[in-house]
Amino acid sequence: MPERDRIAEPWGTRTPYAPGEPWPVRVDTYLEEGLSEAEVDRWVQSSTILHSNGDGLDIAVKDGRIAGVRGRAVDRVNHGRLGPKDLFGWQANNDGDRLTRPLIRREGRLVETDWDTAMEAVAGRTGELLRESGPSSIGFYTTG
Repeated sequence: MPERDRIAEPWGTRTPYAPGEPWPVRVDTYLEEGLSEAEVDRWVQSSTILHSNGDGLDIAVKDGRIAGVRGRAVDRVNHGRLGPKDLFGWQANNDGDRLTRPLIRREGRLVETDWDTAMEAVAGRTGELLRESGPSSIGFYTTG
């Protein structure tokens, strides 16, 4: 992918189209440095969760980990385009400081636990809140 000025053009170069014309396809792709599409082990169909649009994208998997993304041309929302969060947000998944096991609070401290214990704690507390205060006791924050 050619180097772009992501400050001046965060979504890449414009793809003009006239009023009444369909939005043209432009498949944005970003892979780890030195990795070509031919070297990707497999592509996994997904959608973005970093904003409310749910743009369609494919995740590049190399050696069992995320190695890049590309827009999905057939997606009716983004027609292959990916914004800055879509193109680069996945990189945090490979950071050495990222948690890979769940933590649970015990005696005021966060301690590592297994997934079943963590899910039981979340489901159990959710059930308690629903019984005590009803459905308005549960909220979710999403961006958009």
